[in-house]
Amino acid sequence: MRPVTFSAMFAGILMCASHVQAQDVKLEAPIFETLYQEAKAAKDTEVVYYFPARTEEAERLNALWAENFPDITLTIVAKKAPDIITQVEAEKAAGVVRADVVTTTQPFVAAKWKAEGRFAPYKVSSFTQLGGYADKDGAYYSTGVYLLPAAYNSTAITDRSELPASLADFLDPKWKGKIVLADPATAGNTLTFFLALLQNGEITWDYLAKLATQDVLFVRGNSEVVRALASGERVVAPTISSFNIFVSKEKGQSVDFYGLNDGTLLAEQPSGILAGAPHPIAAKLLLEVLTSAEGQAIQADAGKYWPTNATAKTIEGLPELASFNPFSVELHDLSDDKSADEFIQRFASTFGRD
Repeated sequence: MRPVTFSAMFAGILMCASHVQAQDVKLEAPIFETLYQEAKAAKDTEVVYYFPARTEEAERLNALWAENFPDITLTIVAKKAPDIITQVEAEKAAGVVRADVVTTTQPFVAAKWKAEGRFAPYKVSSFTQLGGYADKDGAYYSTGVYLLPAAYNSTAITDRSELPASLADFLDPKWKGKIVLADPATAGNTLTFFLALLQNGEITWDYLAKLATQDVLFVRGNSEVVRALASGERVVAPTISSFNIFVSKEKGQSVDFYGLNDGTLLAEQPSGILAGAPHPIAAKLLLEVLTSAEGQAIQADAGKYWPTNATAKTIEGLPELASFNPFSVELHDLSDDKSADEFIQRFASTFGRD
């Protein structure tokens, strides 16, 4: 994803381009007006948001923000999650904090940052509606979830009973040369997927060593996985972001996703206010929007993911999560695993890619 900066001053153009209705949504809970006035009084005229956003999500958030908080500029810096993490770490090393609020797709990083005191805890007004998706201390919140299911080329494989039914099935020799994966070194979802499964005991390094004999094609990210599947270059993938499949299917491409017997990992999008944020009150206001039922419904519809606020509207077209036997992993447990760099190095070595 090319880094893009959106500003609320362009919201009118963005709304017309995306045909969204975010400009009609009024955020009426008292907390919004209270924080808005406090932010203006404190001269928080901007709020900077590092967000692994797709264009339509950013457009909708800008439209919602511009309608409700016209005197504060929302600046969205959109990059892939690993690039966001790298940027935040580089800024920390330089002794600066440029972002107010950060969202990633790598939950173990949020847990690590909390342990290091990198977040400014804030309990949002919707804390109870977020249930287990809220950090108990208010350090961060998972503002949306999506699935990391298996995927396949639906033209090459028309009978779903022939698909690998479990992770173990991908080791069957008949799938050699037919599997594609996003590289965990460049794809945050894949990194989260394998770290979670190792942490949960669903797979072992011995399993990965056996998978390495299957002539797996590695590509940079989920969008490239979809392209490899849609073209027929490869026909199955053990994991992919459900968002990419939704988008690909809307384009009429021959791809689909499904749940494995092992269950399907829920991928969370933790969001939090950075300690030392340059616009701390505006940051609280943004976090309130991201965790609100209204804010989540608008963005989840664009991003094809499931809201975490229990009072948010159901997103049309999304299957029931329960049908995928979803599971998640405690964020603090993941952060106790080997560091991401150590995992990536061992993974590359196991697959002969170092």
